[in-house]
Amino acid sequence: TYLIAFIDDHSRMIPGACFYPQENLKYFLEALKVALLSRGIPRKLYVDNGPAFRSKQLEFITASLQIALIHARPYSPQGKGKIERFFRTIRSSFLTDPGDLEVSNTNHPLMELNERLTVWLMDRYQNQVHSGTGQRPFDRFKNGIEMVRAAPDNLTDFFRMRAMRTVTKDRVVHLDGKIYE
Repeated sequence: TYLIAFIDDHSRMIPGACFYPQENLKYFLEALKVALLSRGIPRKLYVDNGPAFRSKQLEFITASLQIALIHARPYSPQGKGKIERFFRTIRSSFLTDPGDLEVSNTNHPLMELNERLTVWLMDRYQNQVHSGTGQRPFDRFKNGIEMVRAAPDNLTDFFRMRAMRTVTKDRVVHLDGKIYE
């Protein structure tokens, strides 16, 4: 599984984090949508340089939501230190000892893992004093809430996929490996 997570630079709060079976554009956009719906629209989005982060679809979504899309400098890991430190915390605290976190039993291990992560984030991470800021991430986020814009009601419209295709002479369009007449 792959963890896709977002961190608020000011507060160190995690507006969205979820495990997915692959690390690709589809799952990244799904995680981004959940994060935006839960904690609002940020002014800037700082991402890595992978293919999912360099897509035209992400550029279109962030531009239409008036989010400045900033890419990390290649081969410069210090720019991603805060999120990398969070990933280390996940590995050392959550994945090694999830403790007595109560979640519903499901037959899908990935769903159960994500439920456990959500409970762990709220119980242990967001409401614990952060060593770097000296405050709980959730409280620090609330204190700077004027910097965050509310997500629009039609947020899902911003995430619609766009594709340019040519209609063949026999009135056929090819899209994602499927043929449409």
